[in-house]
Amino acid sequence: MIRPGENDQELAKRASGGDGQAFEELVRLYRKKIYGFLLRLSGSEEDAMELTQVTFVRSWMAIRNFRGESSFRTYLYTVAANSWRNTIRDRSRRPFIDVEDIPLASDQSPHNEAEKSQRQEKLWSVVGSLPHRQKEVVLLRIREGLPFEEAAKVMGCSVGAAKASYHQAVKRLRGELRGDDP
Repeated sequence: MIRPGENDQELAKRASGGDGQAFEELVRLYRKKIYGFLLRLSGSEEDAMELTQVTFVRSWMAIRNFRGESSFRTYLYTVAANSWRNTIRDRSRRPFIDVEDIPLASDQSPHNEAEKSQRQEKLWSVVGSLPHRQKEVVLLRIREGLPFEEAAKVMGCSVGAAKASYHQAVKRLRGELRGDDP
């Protein structure tokens, strides 16, 4: 079994040469991660499923142009984020975060778990209300674990712009969670 990050570049190189099995392996490796990312962005299982399919179809159609200058993971998240942005632009609707996706620690007392659940629900609700760019960078950094360099590539901006959006989002989150005006 191939683990993400180890052989992605080689699989992508083979796929760009027309190797369908290599691309199928990349789909298998990233399908759940891309779906989860798109679910958190869109807030809709149906949209996330559709956007995941669109992401992989677009990736396959353009894989011959993949030059390997960035990781395949960055390339794929970029395609997914662009698909989501196109959907937002086309539908002109505001997505939300599904807070049911947030895991709870089971080793705490029921009272502490309830408090933690309320805090997490409030946090992800506030994240869901952030402007699209800030929401995207928060999800890429915190939920997907991408470094600023990769997040910036996915977002199509400079590292400085990604950091600025992230820090604006954190400032706004802190203010709203404390009850201050953003």
